[in-house]
Amino acid sequence: MHRPFLLGASALAFALSAAGAQRPARAPRHGADSLTFTPQLGAPALPADGGRPAISAVGELVADLSPDGSTQPDSARFGVRTVELGLQSTLERRLRATIFVSANDRQRVTIDEATLGTDALPWGVRLRLGRALMPVGKENTEHRHDLHTVEYPYVVQRFLQADGLRGTGIAASKAFAPFGFQQELTVSWVDRFGDAIDSLTTREPASRYVDGMGYAARLRNYWTLARDADFELSGSAVTGRRPTSTGFTDPHGVDAVNARQTVVGADATLRWRSADPARPRSFLLQGELMRQLNDRSWLVNPQAAAAPVIRDYDGGYVYARWQLSERWYAGGRFDSVQDPTALGARLNAGSAVFEWFPVPSAKVLASYERRQVDGRRGEDRILFAGAFALGPHRPHRF
Repeated sequence: MHRPFLLGASALAFALSAAGAQRPARAPRHGADSLTFTPQLGAPALPADGGRPAISAVGELVADLSPDGSTQPDSARFGVRTVELGLQSTLERRLRATIFVSANDRQRVTIDEATLGTDALPWGVRLRLGRALMPVGKENTEHRHDLHTVEYPYVVQRFLQADGLRGTGIAASKAFAPFGFQQELTVSWVDRFGDAIDSLTTREPASRYVDGMGYAARLRNYWTLARDADFELSGSAVTGRRPTSTGFTDPHGVDAVNARQTVVGADATLRWRSADPARPRSFLLQGELMRQLNDRSWLVNPQAAAAPVIRDYDGGYVYARWQLSERWYAGGRFDSVQDPTALGARLNAGSAVFEWFPVPSAKVLASYERRQVDGRRGEDRILFAGAFALGPHRPHRF
């Protein structure tokens, strides 16, 4: 058995054995997606735990019963997509550390998050060092098992990364309200834009020079419309140099250049929740638009037969979700994106999703999707997913 899998299994066993111990409750993340979100000018201090971390674990299972075969990357019908181990500790009143490591049944262990953060800086600025999800768009700021759908929207998968865009570096954020409504600005500087692409070889690393590193920013604007409704409008961007195929291989084995890629986008979210506790009802309407801009200046002869197709792409989605009862939700999403992996052919997909929470710390998703790429036969997808948490964990999003 491979060593990464043994490490992941050992870590999970340690988490399960410690999950029953008394641990401090996990503090809600600033900016949580709920009606209780109110950005504060300087988060309150948290009590130090003396270096004793709160330990949690999340498991996520996926079943793909699509009629024409599995559509999962490993072609499996049933799989363990994620087993996530989390450790969090408030080292001092204003210093917090988090580590989230995940493994799956493809014997892959990854570092989802490893951060050290503080809000003790002047003017209410919060600083975070380490690896985390990049502040780009709405859905990309959430772990996949926290989504209301089985997978990220296609625009996130194609323009950013299939399992969410992460980066290792520095992030700073500040909440303020100069215009009478709440705002939050987050900026991030990371080693590179996206993970390394092993199949491409460049003459030098993309981050050799500072202008080749990854930079991202997101501005959130938040309005309380009524006691039971709110609206959020955000804009974000990420840029950096990424390996891009040249269409040929030189005598040194180099087949790619580090070309600049930029993704800009906007997202909007409307939330409503009934104020009557005896009749739990809620509604969520959310959408994102993104555009991917690709540098073409490095092409010496764009008309050459072997020249790769380099162009800009756009895409987006709309998602709506209605609460049927205390534990049941129904939703639907429509995706449309110019697919860079299909030379810009338009990918359209419509999906219906049912979400059930048997207990607050577990959920089950059932999804039917019809997707089609221009010029190709349409495809039906039937997906099921289940996620459960042990120990302190994120509050479920609304």
